[in-house]
Amino acid sequence: MSAADVAEGFSISGLLDAGSQTASRFLVREIPLSDIQEHPGNVAYSMDEEGIARLAESIRRDGLTDLPLVRRLQGGGFQMISGHRRMAAFRLLSQQGSSYSKIPCRVASDVSDEQALVLLHTANFFTRSLTVTERAAATKALGIQVEQMRANDPTLTGIRTEDVKARIVEEMTGRKVSGKTIKREEALAEQVAELIPEWRDAADSGELSAKAVGALAEADEATQRAAFGKWAESPKSKAATTELVASMTASKPAVDKRLASAEKALRRFVANLPRNPSAADSEAISRIAELARLAGDAVSGFADARRVRQNPSYSNRSK
Repeated sequence: MSAADVAEGFSISGLLDAGSQTASRFLVREIPLSDIQEHPGNVAYSMDEEGIARLAESIRRDGLTDLPLVRRLQGGGFQMISGHRRMAAFRLLSQQGSSYSKIPCRVASDVSDEQALVLLHTANFFTRSLTVTERAAATKALGIQVEQMRANDPTLTGIRTEDVKARIVEEMTGRKVSGKTIKREEALAEQVAELIPEWRDAADSGELSAKAVGALAEADEATQRAAFGKWAESPKSKAATTELVASMTASKPAVDKRLASAEKALRRFVANLPRNPSAADSEAISRIAELARLAGDAVSGFADARRVRQNPSYSNRSK
């Protein structure tokens, strides 16, 4: 089975009867906002109030130029698939007048939970201007679906996950993207996640090159903050920012990647400490603390030995 065969089952034409007319496949109707649920998968995307307000003003001035897509739920009501920001804008406008209490939508029937999630992420992939982290969240979510498909279909063995995701996106949106591009964007997003919040915001706003992101991700927090302080002093082009970051991160020797990875993992754990750590967590933390003590003693011993080699009189002073 090819990636195209896999994607076909998840394309809009594959979800419904490909032989019917578009009008009959996606009936348009006005639906009360109170009857439409948000899709939980949409939490991966920004719903900033300022952007929603601008969208609401655009809809008030020019009307709704692109209809949202919802699916009919078995228990009654509807769930938004593509159009959460438009729905939020209508809710904002409905506070000014009842004419916005309903929103026109395209309605899809017989769409499973899995298919709805795939539709949501692929629609967002091209219909919105996504940040680096949002695009990666979309394709990673598709990856979860692909792996579930792989578990149920042994014929998918040998097809790279990123290639299946790329074909799904292409089949469902008509926009071409390669598996290599998806893999590169996901790797970049992982590096962005290692940055301090200020640099993450700069990366998501398109002010950092991939090279700058990579250099910062390898640097410790103090170096990142020093570089950001220098960068924030005056606006700089992306190329100038890359040069600045390179100059401020290249002077320090790189930390052992194993230690850097362990430090970052611990930072993430400390930033989101569980209220009631389990016994297993407590034991693991105790082991880590002991290993850190042993490593500290070893590093201190190496430093003392180096000082003695460089200055034999040091050993006498330290006694």
